[in-house]
Amino acid sequence: MRRVWMVLLLGVLLLAGCGTGDKPVFNGEDKGTNGEGSGIVAGEMLPSLMEKSALVFQYEVKNQTEEEVTLEFTSSQRFDYSVETKDGEEVFLFSSVASFLQVLGEETVKQGEALSYEIKLHDLELKPGEYVLKAWMTPQDGPMFEVTKEFTVE
Repeated sequence: MRRVWMVLLLGVLLLAGCGTGDKPVFNGEDKGTNGEGSGIVAGEMLPSLMEKSALVFQYEVKNQTEEEVTLEFTSSQRFDYSVETKDGEEVFLFSSVASFLQVLGEETVKQGEALSYEIKLHDLELKPGEYVLKAWMTPQDGPMFEVTKEFTVE
């Protein structure tokens, strides 16, 4: 009888140790079993793209999770962006004209903090018209936190 209780106790302890654990949730991809959520919810990495002034934008990914999030990279590149016409024609891709060191690296974002990058489009000499700016992170694995913003050149 004692052996049965020992096996039973060992089984319970083993199952308790295998819990699901807490993991960061990226961009709403894993909000639990019901998938519900609205607004800013703890547990997300939230990307944003704001126009600071004419042709100057700020791309930001804010950590709204309850723990640090570490993004691993295969080069010195941390983000990329493209400019497209409203018709979807790519006018510019940052990574096609930039050089990056081929070194492993990582960025750790603490709770409530953000990674922030400035994007200046003045040198592109864009013709007047409507465009779409897309920005995204370039981690080795996981979500890329892509965000888009429409803008007009007059």
